[in-house]
Amino acid sequence: MAQDTESRRLRAKQVGMLMQAYRRAYPVEGRSGRLSQDGLLQLMARVDSKYSERYDHSTVARWESGATRPTKDRLEVFGRALNLTNVEIEGLVRLAGLNEDQNASYPGPVPGSTEIVGSQLGGEARENEPVPAAAHSYIGAAARYFLSRFFGPGLVVAGSGFVLAYFGWNAAWMMMLYLIVAIGLVLIQGYLRLRRSNDLRELLFISVFFLLGANLLQVPIVRMDPYGYYAIEGWAGTPLPYLLALLTCLLMALAAGLIFDFLWRWQYSGTGGSGNICRRAVWTAFPPLGFVYVWNLVLGGLGTWIYLLAVFAILGGTFMMLLIMRDEKASFNQWERRLLLQAGVAVSIVLTAVGGAAVFIIYLQPSMLVIPDHSLLRSWEIDFAALGYSPVELMERYRIGAVWSTLAAINFMVLVLGGNLLVGIYRLDTDDSSPPEDPGTEASAVAAAEASPQQKRIKRERRNIQSWARWLGRHVITPAASRVGCLFR
Repeated sequence: MAQDTESRRLRAKQVGMLMQAYRRAYPVEGRSGRLSQDGLLQLMARVDSKYSERYDHSTVARWESGATRPTKDRLEVFGRALNLTNVEIEGLVRLAGLNEDQNASYPGPVPGSTEIVGSQLGGEARENEPVPAAAHSYIGAAARYFLSRFFGPGLVVAGSGFVLAYFGWNAAWMMMLYLIVAIGLVLIQGYLRLRRSNDLRELLFISVFFLLGANLLQVPIVRMDPYGYYAIEGWAGTPLPYLLALLTCLLMALAAGLIFDFLWRWQYSGTGGSGNICRRAVWTAFPPLGFVYVWNLVLGGLGTWIYLLAVFAILGGTFMMLLIMRDEKASFNQWERRLLLQAGVAVSIVLTAVGGAAVFIIYLQPSMLVIPDHSLLRSWEIDFAALGYSPVELMERYRIGAVWSTLAAINFMVLVLGGNLLVGIYRLDTDDSSPPEDPGTEASAVAAAEASPQQKRIKRERRNIQSWARWLGRHVITPAASRVGCLFR
């Protein structure tokens, strides 16, 4: 038994060292030219979405050090994420002793058990847990996601709003500052998580929240929120409508993020959803936005309906493209990537021009139809005395507020959404099936002759790793220390 335990420990260490070598040899752009541990999880999450939530860089470190025993599922996802050949994946599996029976090599919980071997797995649960346990784990992850995104910013928003209301600080510049700080707090929190995980759910959450929040930026000017909270008796001209409007936007954005994540897991799990790449992306990107839009149809007025219809159409199209590009079944060549990149730049320029024209039209021709004085549930009279200005000023205030909020939304869509889309296109993995260029041209000759030192290093390391994997796949690893010493010398 002791000899078997030592053999398993040595196998885990050897597999971990090989995984680390593959990760470092994977071609990426950047100063180091090497794939990080977080970057590895991002690639693995494209194959299996559970790696976007359940693991972090410390888990990868345990894999590579051999502290965590390898599983066949993990090695297969790892190989598919790094585009390894079947021979290389089989070499990893055979090296780990998992080529015949994944559970026979490692005594422990049998399939169907929910037991966790904490000390042996470094705190990581076995990955062959049953469906009910996986469902329970997903519900727990969704609850943690909701609590972490809502209670922190929600407490700050609510606490600051009540402080402003208690002291009677309701000047327009204070309310504008309150909105900007609250929206900025949620965006910064989401952006920091997005940098670590590269998760589309996080990007959708902050995008929906900002686009809803941008519609609130006109509230300090017109002193009327789009949901009619200002019409509650005694609330007009106080910070309380701002507080409730922000919390409403935060809840809607969180709901959109959770719906997106559920649909993403379902559509891309391999056990459900559509097999068509475009249809799968549509059914993942648009239902969360449709859910938010329906609630705004109920709570908001005509101005909110028109605004969200425009921005959500662009947002849904952007996420559909991002999902298609991340789909493992999608294949792009160099020519298609260049075409997408040029099209993305052109669309960004066109949308910027259209948005500028829309701002100009809104400023010149504001409409009384978009004043928030009704919703599908109720209508109300505007108390201008409580708002602190006369009806004559309404159009001028609304004109300035609508332009300000529309400019904020356009800048976000162009810079953040457009930027993410262009970066995604630029980083597309392409094959070599692009249309051949004229070999007689000087440009093609130079391109064929040039190869950067980094590319040469990557190819050399990849060849060494492939030959090592083939050798490991053909040999049985014994627990003898001398054999291991020779292998890694």
